[in-house]
Amino acid sequence: MKINPLPEYEMKLLTAMATFLGREASAQATAALAMYLRQNCDRLLTQCEYYGQQWGMSKWEVLNLCSEQPEKVREMLRGETVHRAEDQADVFTGTSDS
Repeated sequence: MKINPLPEYEMKLLTAMATFLGREASAQATAALAMYLRQNCDRLLTQCEYYGQQWGMSKWEVLNLCSEQPEKVREMLRGETVHRAEDQADVFTGTSDS
């Protein structure tokens, strides 16, 4: 997995947080991402449940499928309005060789 670099302001916030907590920025980034995902667990599992009902799967099967075969899930989502059009990138979407 590759994670794109943060925008400048968010990188400064992450670096400050890491400094105050005595961690490397990469370790703090992992901790912050884990905390964000746990805080959004209910919303994410609700989305898995929604699509699972359409596809005849449990929310756990959808979650595992997203993890194990994300391309298959993207194909299953074709035609669905999920978030935004594929050609509309946000500040966190982009290309990076890092």
